[in-house]
Amino acid sequence: MSTYAIDSSRQAMVATGIVQPVFEWMETPEGKRRPSEIQARDENTGMPLWSVEVSYRSEAFGREHTINATVTVGAQEQPRPAAFSHITFDLLRVDVRLNRAGGFTEYWSAESVKNLTAERKQTGDPKAVA
Repeated sequence: MSTYAIDSSRQAMVATGIVQPVFEWMETPEGKRRPSEIQARDENTGMPLWSVEVSYRSEAFGREHTINATVTVGAQEQPRPAAFSHITFDLLRVDVRLNRAGGFTEYWSAESVKNLTAERKQTGDPKAVA
């Protein structure tokens, strides 16, 4: 696995407005793993973890395309970015892993959502409240 630090101000991302809690994984009696009903917490800060859906542009083999991804962040309360607003993160990073099909899968994470209050004011979205 390779981990890369990303400059969030240079990797333009747009929030879709979809934010969901991240749940811990549990082992079933049959030996399988599935999400539990307990919200996962950041190992370092103890904050509850949230999955913030974003879209960003990428280029591969000379072709541009849009990618939807989720960024896992820790926050005491659920982040509420306005839908289709620019979003930045503190200490954004991506883990790149080889998947079973022989391709690569990206796992995005960040310490927190950056400047969420300022972004909500810019969009004027009354539903986007922290």
